[in-house]
Amino acid sequence: MTEGTLLDQARPRPQEVLEEGLTDFFGRPVRIVGLETLTLAAGTEYPLERLRVTLASGEALSVIFKRLLPDPDPVGQTYMREVLIYRRLLAGGRFGAPVLYASLQDDAREQYWLFVEDLGDSTLEDGDVEDWLAAARWLAGLHREYRGREEELQNLGCLGEHGTDFYRTLAAKARRNLALAGAPDALGRFDKLMRRFESVVDALISRPRTLVHGDFGAHNIALAPGGQIRPIDWEWAAIGPGAWDLARLLYGWWPSRELLEAYAEELGRGGTRGVDLEELTDSVRRCDFVYKVWFLSQQPDVARDSIRVDELLDEMEAAR
Repeated sequence: MTEGTLLDQARPRPQEVLEEGLTDFFGRPVRIVGLETLTLAAGTEYPLERLRVTLASGEALSVIFKRLLPDPDPVGQTYMREVLIYRRLLAGGRFGAPVLYASLQDDAREQYWLFVEDLGDSTLEDGDVEDWLAAARWLAGLHREYRGREEELQNLGCLGEHGTDFYRTLAAKARRNLALAGAPDALGRFDKLMRRFESVVDALISRPRTLVHGDFGAHNIALAPGGQIRPIDWEWAAIGPGAWDLARLLYGWWPSRELLEAYAEELGRGGTRGVDLEELTDSVRRCDFVYKVWFLSQQPDVARDSIRVDELLDEMEAAR
């Protein structure tokens, strides 16, 4: 075991939690006899570790250990809610999500852990055009399944909502980060661009809402053998307009008529009428504008990078 990892420091011992979870998962007693760790990331939100697990039966598993934080997030929940999302929404690897092997929700100690299937390092960033089209169709299928089921999603008790408060929180945090970065010119330009923000928000909250992944970027879409789409990192899952996910998927591809048409065709499958492509394009453009605000609000280091800030402001201007 790598010295100084989360596994060494935490109590109760994560190995015990994982053993208990695997016992339930396999439906038989499980004992871990070997455990190696590799730290994958140590960002501001949570650290990740890849566990190489050997069971007494001789079986070997690769597991991602994710320790979440009780800090508030912009959708009005806390990041620990991903534990509940996996338990209540993604159980059994639903929607192609990683299989949940074990989890911990200890409110007294503020410990919130996930042990999920390791899907490897291949993501949509490594994919070809057909993989991107498959991701657009997968996304439309998710959104189609939960159209008109907003109350059901709310009753899960673990999803945030993309409402007025969500969008205004992003805007306030983005402006604060730019102010703290000491970038008066960029701040002035940002304020000018944000004069239309309320009209963008009004349009988005009037759109039909569904289940959204929340951060459906290429880096969060694992590619399984055969091109199967398997999204990871569901901590931003919420109730919102489907265009939010589509705009994130299209970031760097926008405008992409081919991906928009693939999404629209799948979304309209089985319906009584087709999807209005012009209306969809307008919604994606508005979400694309808000996503630049999202980047500035969630990544303070981006707000301190004058070149990146100028790029984002240019993109906001183009999204108008």
